[in-house]
Amino acid sequence: MNRIFSLASIFFFAATIFSCQPEKTPTEKVYQFFKSDVDELVKLNDHFLNSVKEKKGKTALQKEFLGLRLQFKKTEAFAEYFTPTTVRLVNGAPLDEIEEEENAVFEPGGLQVIEELIYTDERIEEEELVRQIRKMQMNTKRILSLWADIQITDSHVFDALRLEIFRMITLGISGFDTPVSGNALAESEEVLVSFQKYIKAYKSLLPEYASLYNGAESAMVFIRKNKDFNKFDRAAFIVDYINPLTKSLKKNQDLASIPFINDRRLLRSDVATLFDAKAFDADALLSNTDFNSTTDRVALGEKLFYDGRISGNGKTNCGSCHQPALAYTDGLKTSQGIQKSITRNAPTITYAALQQSFFYDLRSPSLEDQAVDVIHNKDEMHGSLKSVSRLVGSDEDYQRLFKKAYPELDSIQPVYIQNALATFVRSLSPFSSPFDRYMRGDKKALTDNQVAGFNVFMGKARCGTCHFMPLFNGTVPPGYQKTESEVLGITVNADWKNPKLDNDKGRGIHDQFPQWKNAFKTSSLRNIAKTAPYMHNGVYTSLQEVMEFYNEGGGAGLGLAVPNQTLASDKLNLSQQEIEQVIDFMEGLTDGK
Repeated sequence: MNRIFSLASIFFFAATIFSCQPEKTPTEKVYQFFKSDVDELVKLNDHFLNSVKEKKGKTALQKEFLGLRLQFKKTEAFAEYFTPTTVRLVNGAPLDEIEEEENAVFEPGGLQVIEELIYTDERIEEEELVRQIRKMQMNTKRILSLWADIQITDSHVFDALRLEIFRMITLGISGFDTPVSGNALAESEEVLVSFQKYIKAYKSLLPEYASLYNGAESAMVFIRKNKDFNKFDRAAFIVDYINPLTKSLKKNQDLASIPFINDRRLLRSDVATLFDAKAFDADALLSNTDFNSTTDRVALGEKLFYDGRISGNGKTNCGSCHQPALAYTDGLKTSQGIQKSITRNAPTITYAALQQSFFYDLRSPSLEDQAVDVIHNKDEMHGSLKSVSRLVGSDEDYQRLFKKAYPELDSIQPVYIQNALATFVRSLSPFSSPFDRYMRGDKKALTDNQVAGFNVFMGKARCGTCHFMPLFNGTVPPGYQKTESEVLGITVNADWKNPKLDNDKGRGIHDQFPQWKNAFKTSSLRNIAKTAPYMHNGVYTSLQEVMEFYNEGGGAGLGLAVPNQTLASDKLNLSQQEIEQVIDFMEGLTDGK
């Protein structure tokens, strides 16, 4: 009897001790979830390596690889957020990584490189595949090592989850990181599954948790019913499911009094959707808040922009090449300089502020630097900032405008002339197109044909893998910290039967990396219906010609020798109807008044 009582006492005591253990906080749960997910990724990678060594067939390896990628998607939100440098080696693009400041080139590695090695009609290069898998394993374990020292907050968790959803609708559903396997939709579903798991850690803190959780569930159901990559209705997915989901995420964060991350970034941290009218903050790219935009600085910059006296001949101004009626282009094949035509087409400066580098060859790091370059360039304006400063200081209207724009200054210095011009350009991002209205819930803003065009653009045509939504330029979401350039193999005309490669070296003029020869900035497609002719050399006179060029697979697809082409050389096989739909959609990117 005493023995039974003693055992019962022990069990009761143990249960009491166990029940008294404090429940883990949400961040502790998230921390453990992520560690477990990465641990599993390490195990699956080991198993995959063994399968390669055992010489399993392509079909078996591909199936196992897809499972490995799905497991990575469970970790992506926090791996990308906290260890971005390392995660690029786990799931970066299969292109050389160039560190210009270090004058170094690093070979690519990770899942996308492995994907190309096993999805091939040729014999698998087993030795290279093993090497790449081992590299990935090393970097995956590094993520675990870094995670051990990371302190996360509720704000970090919500920020990372929001960015992951934005990553899914910009990169994920476009097939950006699954170019060969085509498993983008299954991976997008996995992102939502992971989202549910992590948000569940906050169930007791979120007043409208059920709405948030069920919103993710509804989005997953939609994917399951629409498995065909080319036919997937991305427009409906975003407007009907993802925008409500991210709105719910913001509302719950507000109601739970979880602060939003307070830092300077191009995409604001407190947005409800990626398509909010004020989602992007161009001033965030300024290193000095003293240069932030004001209405008075915009007014000063606009007056300078259209004043011929800032040029060497007293007649040429910025508006000569950037005319409002043409979305701030000039309609010419290549622009007219102060004495003769220059070699490149004038790009639109609408939305130019939402990039990390400027000019087709990305040689300027800021709009302020770009202003100096253009004014001083002997072929373009052949002026001088010192002369412009003297002009401002001697003109009564300018003196008044300058004093309002910079009331704390006693003298007119060139750097503020640069800033005023740049501030005017920063004001030219209205986000007022039919596409913007559609994404904010106005289903009548785009025609059915334009919606179909958007789905082709983001799917079969692969346009969205370089022109990233919603900016439709080369600034990579969701961090928007890097603006990409591409090697397209652009020709000197639209003669596809007798193509000839354009000889402009692009970035290769200033940066002597062979990877950047003939590389040009990925410009925004916003207002593209007004900005013909197209490309850096202005050789394509219509969007039809542009689409035909891409449909052929760029220069390499046309048979030209472009060994460093970054655009896939495979034919897109778009029908004329699909081409017309994409063009119709792009016309829906024209801003209204």
